[in-house]
Amino acid sequence: MARASGFSRRIAALAAATFLCAGAPAMAQMATYPVADAAKDADLVARGEYLAKAADCMPCHTGDKAKPFAGGLGLNTPFGVIYSPNITSDRSTGIGLWTYEQFVNAVRNGIRKDGAYLYPAMPFDAYTQISDDDMKALWAYVRRIPPIPNTPPANGLEFPFNVRLGMLAWRELFFDDSRFTPTAGKSEAWNRGAYLVNALGHCGDCHTPRNIMGATKGKAHFLGADVDGFWAPDIASDALKKDGWTVDTLSVFLKTGSAPAKTSVFGPMAEVVHESLGFLTDADRAAIVTYLFDSPRPADVPARQAASPLSAEVYGRASALYVDNCAVCHMDKGAGRGDTVPALAGNPAVVAAEPYNIIMAVLGGLPTGGTYGAMPSFAGRLDDQQIADLANYVRTSWGNTAAPNVTSSMVASWRATAHVPDYGTQAADAFTCPEVGGAPGSDGPDPKAVAALSAMMAGGQRSIPMMVDAYKAASGTSGSGAVVDALTAAYCPVVAKSDAPTWQKYAELRRFTLQAALDVSQRTVSGPVDSQPIAWALPVGPGLVLKEPKSLVGKLVCPADDGKAVPADLSAAATKLVGTPKPPMAGDAVSTLATTLYQQNPKAHPADVANALIAAYCRVVVAQPRTVAVQNELLNGFAGQAVQALQLLPPRKIVVEVPAKAAAPATSAPAQKK
Repeated sequence: MARASGFSRRIAALAAATFLCAGAPAMAQMATYPVADAAKDADLVARGEYLAKAADCMPCHTGDKAKPFAGGLGLNTPFGVIYSPNITSDRSTGIGLWTYEQFVNAVRNGIRKDGAYLYPAMPFDAYTQISDDDMKALWAYVRRIPPIPNTPPANGLEFPFNVRLGMLAWRELFFDDSRFTPTAGKSEAWNRGAYLVNALGHCGDCHTPRNIMGATKGKAHFLGADVDGFWAPDIASDALKKDGWTVDTLSVFLKTGSAPAKTSVFGPMAEVVHESLGFLTDADRAAIVTYLFDSPRPADVPARQAASPLSAEVYGRASALYVDNCAVCHMDKGAGRGDTVPALAGNPAVVAAEPYNIIMAVLGGLPTGGTYGAMPSFAGRLDDQQIADLANYVRTSWGNTAAPNVTSSMVASWRATAHVPDYGTQAADAFTCPEVGGAPGSDGPDPKAVAALSAMMAGGQRSIPMMVDAYKAASGTSGSGAVVDALTAAYCPVVAKSDAPTWQKYAELRRFTLQAALDVSQRTVSGPVDSQPIAWALPVGPGLVLKEPKSLVGKLVCPADDGKAVPADLSAAATKLVGTPKPPMAGDAVSTLATTLYQQNPKAHPADVANALIAAYCRVVVAQPRTVAVQNELLNGFAGQAVQALQLLPPRKIVVEVPAKAAAPATSAPAQKK
């Protein structure tokens, strides 16, 4: 059972992954608390020392045996040499200035103190499973390792292998940041063995073959691999039994490196036995053996993919799209970049039941706002199906649990809204209406059907659902993008004839086009979407649209004023502003309310402003002794006017709070980061 230890033994199996490596030391600067404090937790330190042996830390970080843990071990790879770093408590060349949080981030998440990614030569893919209690014990031990000044040589990797940012792709596709979870129905010894083998011992990193990117192959877990010129054999339970291993012989082998009438340890595995496994308690070695003789068969797909509602085919191409188009800015796992690029994991706009906001962000990009930089449009780079796959991947990954309800037809609906020229461009200033008809055989709008729609609109018809049906019937076309194009082209000349300034004409055409896209896309929805009991404003990219309730039958029910549907402070402001008027309210009065609340709350999203007013007015309407139909008419008219007023306001910049930087404490001693 040959197994490589740490950096020096694992790197050959990771040769394919080292193209992702960079030019600075990999794992190791980890922490900062005064070494003298370690005397207060002697038991914890002793336990941490035991765990460090179980994890085989020292051999990997020792180039000169006279300087344990001081790094400098050279790792020869096909792409150059990588040197292990100094993890002693030395404050200048070691880890003396690291915090516990930075230690955890390096060991479990593969991110150094300076924010750079570690290479998969550091087994953070296994260490990520280490429990919180064991991390604290490891920290207690590691931070008291005596300081040894030693600066390892710089890595000798050539471009592009020294570009550490390339680890983004590896992490997104293969790294699962998750803790060890005991398996129900298995004994305590079995679960302890699983933890020692898969987390601390990282056995699979050497006994599992790797793919072209250096990630272990899930389907071949424990099935053996070539490591540093030695063969780390198949240690899956079936193979152990077939090769004649027994519980007794394997237990003796792990303790002494020799099994009577079986084999003696040699190669890299000798170091593992003598520096790690030989120091474990008999109970822990017995637990390892228990697990190995009953280890589960390899999973067909990685855990993250198995948990995804997307099919394996869609998941594969969507994750690749994310890596190619999004990961450089939004980082792996959708983590974002602090106050410069927003996180996608847990982002309310991403996980909203209605997926239109994320579709529009990908299609149209987003402007610079606050501390956030601009996001470019991907409309010219990705087709409708690619955007649908990408949106569904983002909505269902990294803990996001939104429904994967984006379809290519839905994307086509919203893509058509981008045909309206942006205000401020030459086309918008001239207010040139889109040409229709297209080339023969194209999916463009039908000119005759568009002309008929335009005449209807000029006569006062504004029902988008009716016009959608009318266009489909007249043209025989059902393509989502073509239908939205047609309605936009039909309404444009009607808007152009108004006396409004150019920017208001653009805003009105934009509002109408977004609502047309909403209607068309709702007809293509796959899976559940948000169902509001009343008309409700939805954010769509930088704008918003009005979603009508699915049914007007039954008693009018207003959203609860509990801070969930609308931010509590905004709800209070809207309630105060609306007051208790007698419905109906004049259109000008509604526009004044929307404009006032919008201006009084410069950080609020326009959709929240609209919904706060709608919810407040809803409570006024339900108090009126009117029929349900009249109540709905009053509320829907108010909602439509409020949303239109907000859509016709000039756009404002996004306001983002810049985190305050903590002042450094005044002290004569070297500053320590908190």
